[in-house]
Amino acid sequence: MQQRGFSMIEVLVVLGMFAIMAGFGLYVNMENYRGSSFHSDRDLLVSLLQHARAQAISNKCGGANCINNGKAHGVAVVGGNYVIYQGSNYASRDVSEDAVFSGNPSVTRTGATDISFSQLTATTSVDKTITLAGGGKTSDVTVSTEGQIKWTN
Repeated sequence: MQQRGFSMIEVLVVLGMFAIMAGFGLYVNMENYRGSSFHSDRDLLVSLLQHARAQAISNKCGGANCINNGKAHGVAVVGGNYVIYQGSNYASRDVSEDAVFSGNPSVTRTGATDISFSQLTATTSVDKTITLAGGGKTSDVTVSTEGQIKWTN
């Protein structure tokens, strides 16, 4: 007499193979998510630096403290946030002109905490580097004295 269908062992082997493939797919997907979260935080920092640099070159000035002169602009790392500010440094900035952007909480930031671009020239006093680390990845974002912004993957 011939039996049709699969034995219990065959069904369990196939289910085990599906479970292994699903676990591997979940692992790969989580690594992709961590990588994209890290890169989006790095890209946010670079964009904010470029914006502050452009504001300094354009000699922009906002708020009640501006008459006819522009001001320096910069970016500060404050806790897990990035702050675009108007002024020669974060301590003496015009607080009413701050724009705060939330960074990724899983990314740690070390190095420079304040990068300011001089008005019209967008130069900085010294080379400054902010190092981002998270999810097994590290990236250095460096601003040179000429105002050039470079980063590593």
